[in-house]
Amino acid sequence: MNKLIIIILLSATWLSVLKAQDEIPKSFSLKDAQDYAISHNKNVQNASLDVQIAQKKIWETTAIGLPQASATVGHNYFLELPQTPIPAKMFNPAAADGDIFYAQFGTENSTKMDFQVSQLIFSGEYIVGLKASKIYKQLSLNQLTKTEIDIKESIANTYQLVLVAEERLRIIDSNLIKTQELFNETEAMQIAGFSELTDVQQIKINLSRLTNARLAAERNIEVAKNLLKFQMDIPLENQIDLSDNLEGLLNQFDYKIIENQSFDNTQHIDYQMLETQKQLQHLNFQREKTTFLPTLSGFYSYSKQLQANDFMVFDNDAYWSNSSLVGLSLQIPVFSSGQRLSKVGQAKIEYEKASNQLSMVEENLNMQVLSARNAFKNAYDNYLLEKDNKELSEEIFDNYHTKYKNGMASSFELTQSQMQYLNTENAYFQAIFDLLDAKIKLDKALGILN
Repeated sequence: MNKLIIIILLSATWLSVLKAQDEIPKSFSLKDAQDYAISHNKNVQNASLDVQIAQKKIWETTAIGLPQASATVGHNYFLELPQTPIPAKMFNPAAADGDIFYAQFGTENSTKMDFQVSQLIFSGEYIVGLKASKIYKQLSLNQLTKTEIDIKESIANTYQLVLVAEERLRIIDSNLIKTQELFNETEAMQIAGFSELTDVQQIKINLSRLTNARLAAERNIEVAKNLLKFQMDIPLENQIDLSDNLEGLLNQFDYKIIENQSFDNTQHIDYQMLETQKQLQHLNFQREKTTFLPTLSGFYSYSKQLQANDFMVFDNDAYWSNSSLVGLSLQIPVFSSGQRLSKVGQAKIEYEKASNQLSMVEENLNMQVLSARNAFKNAYDNYLLEKDNKELSEEIFDNYHTKYKNGMASSFELTQSQMQYLNTENAYFQAIFDLLDAKIKLDKALGILN
């Protein structure tokens, strides 16, 4: 029976794991990967929680200006009643001057219940603080947006890194097939006496290099995919496939439009965050100035008290004395030896610093856009160059391959042309990666990364 229960529990656990894995897609386009990361990445989730905290902070600040109520119940039992010294003549005119009589007042049991309500009527600090809490929420929303942008950038870079690694593996596999066929042919020719042993050995060395390169390429793909899964918050043991390819990503944008995109630095998230911080510093400056203003509050208090030598709290015949009052409290700041004035001065300086930082970030954003545009143009020119080089090196390799078969080229020349072809292929896909990376950086600089 116990074994059956264990089997059932293990089966249920295994099914739940399988179900959880089934909920994770197996194939991702670049946009799918970015969207999935936005929904599951822990940094984004924490930034979203900060927004919720800011929302609750608004209510916390708002509640300060709403009615506050409290109730207090206390019971005292005197083990020994206190004694009060009284001149003896008050009770005995015949007593000598200076004689003291010690009297005990009160009862052994005393129960008191208090209920108080207070209402803030006017407070400059409260009014400014309420505005500041709403601005603080906006700052949290800005931080959430910036975190999502950073995650999209990271996902795009890693996604494209995986694609480059897969393309390199494809190139190596293609060359491995050709080199293996060439090795088989050369070895057969050498056995027949139509080729030198050094030709066979040279091609064998090349074949070994390609085999090792393939193993390295497979490891690079695994490392890049694990990084992508980590960024997307997908278990590392899960298998994922990428549905986009490098050429397809290149065809998704128009280079001429990209080069001439307009830029409004006020729409950039970095500018908006500093603008929000500037508003917070301004409100802090205003709050410090309100410390010179009085604070007005109203209150109401109601009390019931029971005094008796016996414990009579639950006795219907017990006598409770009641009292109630309403009142106003006006706190007027008079003199603080310049402390408040100093705080106002500090807040003003912090506000001026925030204004300077905002001006600096405007200039910095403009410079970033110019730099990103130039980097994109350079990457595009390099991509066109490496594309031509790849096509040319492939043509050269094919020619040497034909010449070698016809005995018009040496194995060394064939190997050199093949290495050149592999290098230009790698350079070509690296150029694609650099171009896509430059596009991401330009979009981020323009504030349009999506």
